[in-house]
Amino acid sequence: MRLLLSQLKLEEDLSNLPFNHLIKTDQTDSSTYLIKDNQEIIGFINLKNVGQNLMKLDKFVICKPDHSEQIIEVFYHILELVEKEDVDHLLIETDQESLVELLNWLGFKRWSEAHHTYGYPYP
Repeated sequence: MRLLLSQLKLEEDLSNLPFNHLIKTDQTDSSTYLIKDNQEIIGFINLKNVGQNLMKLDKFVICKPDHSEQIIEVFYHILELVEKEDVDHLLIETDQESLVELLNWLGFKRWSEAHHTYGYPYP
């Protein structure tokens, strides 16, 4: 099993996906990536520039992850993807305690400038 993030292409047919209504508004956005598990699309993420050297995980949708390690693997792929964008921090806004615990474990710190927001620093 190998998870991949691949940039959304306009020609991809997403009409049969259970979350297609969430992704349609982002189809022309180059910061939308499909989450694929063995070439099957299981979700998507959308990244947004929100300031000078800041990027935010704007949307994260995943259908029925097989296990919690799959979520961790997706986050590692997101961190690697954002690292190539030459930003200082990746921001994630959430108040879900289980996700906050995961973010802390991955090295995110509470972002003092926004409520329920955590930032991952890039050197």
